[in-house]
Amino acid sequence: LTAPALLFVACLMARGLSELPWDDVTEYAPGVLAAFAMPLTFSIANGIGLGFIAYAVIKILSGKSRECSPAVMIIGLLFVMKFAVV
Repeated sequence: LTAPALLFVACLMARGLSELPWDDVTEYAPGVLAAFAMPLTFSIANGIGLGFIAYAVIKILSGKSRECSPAVMIIGLLFVMKFAVV
């Protein structure tokens, strides 16, 4: 019974995807990953978690870690620990 809620969130996120800076892959890739992960994992939280992790990892690997706030890094790390435990 979670499919209608996930579909609604996907529609809201699809509208938000248009506001992403499409000229910078380090900005749009985590958002697209999160949008795809939500319906595939049947969990809004898992999709958001994967988005946080992807954002932090992509920023670090691209050498743009200064653009990523410490709060995002911490939340990404917490999601990594959550996924490692489950």
